Amino acid sequence: MIYVDTSFLAPLYIKEATSTQVEATLRSQPPRQISISDWTQVEFASLVSRRVRMRELESEQVTRIFRTFEADCADTYTVLPVSSSDFQLATALLWRDQTTLRAGDALHLAIARNRQVPEFLTLDKALTSTAQAFGLAVSNGGTDL
Repeated sequence: MIYVDTSFLAPLYIKEATSTQVEATLRSQPPRQISISDWTQVEFASLVSRRVRMRELESEQVTRIFRTFEADCADTYTVLPVSSSDFQLATALLWRDQTTLRAGDALHLAIARNRQVPEFLTLDKALTSTAQAFGLAVSNGGTDL
């Protein structure tokens, strides 16, 4: 199973420079082998809402994006619940002296670590280095960062 953070998932739904490579990586996985979390759903909704406020997306695009995302959550992804132990581990990660993590990224790492997910996909370079230091197999899925 692969855990995908929001930075890796977003280009599948919103056109970005990495969209083609992200799509190839994710579409090559069998159904339910890609895991996201309840937190990913919240963070993704926030990202789309921000793009609307910045006038980068229009309402018909947003409707399509959310419908496709919801269908994928129901049919393709394994959606992991967020537990109190995930919040506790994320807090512990943030208390480390040299962390550059933001709260949401720490929560993604904690969810993946607590579920012992074998691979973590992200496009966030800072998150990549922290995930490696945390002992997770992390990748950008072969995208050009």
